[in-house]
Amino acid sequence: MNALVEQRRRITAWILRVSIALCLGLLLIGMAIFLLRGGERAPLNPSGSLLDIFDAALQQGKALHAGAFLVAGLLVLLLTPATRLVAGIYVSARARDALYVLIGLVVLGLVIAGLLMGQA
Repeated sequence: MNALVEQRRRITAWILRVSIALCLGLLLIGMAIFLLRGGERAPLNPSGSLLDIFDAALQQGKALHAGAFLVAGLLVLLLTPATRLVAGIYVSARARDALYVLIGLVVLGLVIAGLLMGQA
């Protein structure tokens, strides 16, 4: 059981490091683009469904709009807890810990249901 705890700790630490670094990088790129272009107009706030926001960030990112990188950085930060949850379910499944897998799947289902209800 101690190996499972250590594996969860390592995976969680790795997810946090990668997501924070990616978020920071995207935010810094967005701010740099904004300042290099004179900062004359503020980036637009995203609106619509989550898929619309992802699509808009991707399309605007190709055109090097500052707002796309800022939104992408925030999306990475917002999705970090869900990523940790999925990783916890994976580690529990590998350890054949059915109770934690079930609890994780219930929580993940509630998170997804909340996202879908919030989009309606």
